[in-house]
Amino acid sequence: MMRKFLYRFLLFSLLPLLTFLVLEIRIRTKHTQLFQEEKLEQAFRHKAGAYQWVNTIKHPKKVFLLGSSSIKYGLSCRELNRLAADSLAFINLAADARDPIETYFILKQLDLSAVSAMYMGIDPWIYTRNYYRNRHQYLLLDLPFTKALRYSKDYDLRLFAKRYKALFHFPDPDHPAAILQTSIPADFGSVALTKKPVNFNDPVSKKFRLNEYGWSELQFTYLQKIVSLCQEKGIAFTAFYPPRRMDFINDYESNCRDIQASFLAQLQKSGFTKQIKSSILSLQPGNDSLFADAYHLNKAGQETYSRYFFSFVQEN
Repeated sequence: MMRKFLYRFLLFSLLPLLTFLVLEIRIRTKHTQLFQEEKLEQAFRHKAGAYQWVNTIKHPKKVFLLGSSSIKYGLSCRELNRLAADSLAFINLAADARDPIETYFILKQLDLSAVSAMYMGIDPWIYTRNYYRNRHQYLLLDLPFTKALRYSKDYDLRLFAKRYKALFHFPDPDHPAAILQTSIPADFGSVALTKKPVNFNDPVSKKFRLNEYGWSELQFTYLQKIVSLCQEKGIAFTAFYPPRRMDFINDYESNCRDIQASFLAQLQKSGFTKQIKSSILSLQPGNDSLFADAYHLNKAGQETYSRYFFSFVQEN
């Protein structure tokens, strides 16, 4: 009787383990198919609803600002449009932790016929797998099994549950579909920060964790897809580094040279050949009062940088 019970218990215990192994083998062997563009589009296509207001702007020369939070808070479209005397219509499509993948699928669903140029701010840490913690759960399928184990310990014990939900295209409750927005925001997508500067001398390298998780090749691939989309539509594309506070710059130059070299190598590997323009404002001494933190400008910084940026646009 005891032997029969132990046999059933062992069989019952093995079922979850076997299911786990089958799912992980499927993720590993089907990686290429899982990350085909049409598969990724299923996860990201609903994000464009928040930007339907862009299509209501009738202007022959729209200029899109792309990137993550450093662009969302770093540039004022209202100020840029004033400086352009409405000869251009600047529109900010950047968002907190926004990556090239999400940006690409938003662009695909917008009317690009009147867009003359796109300017994309480049924050290298956005291109790491470490930042998958800020992403749609579908990207967790890109983590190799050993890295997924470490990630679950470091960041999220729910990782494997999210991973298997993504495999079967269940919705991600942490990243719901965007609410349809047709009303044009006051600053055309830009937002000003009002908080005081924090995080002085915060190590930059901790953002990357390349030894643990590595770069996300998908992000580099989709950056190049954005470039190709612009070429196809006859839209000028420019990449640039947003401004950083001086302590950030000093730390990055001293401790992240290998990371920057690796980042540039990944860009080249993906076929990205565009020169990334350096920020003018970052080179000016004594500008720390313009920052809310190490790489986000405050309201005064946003206004100042917008003026610098407009000159940059005119020159380029």
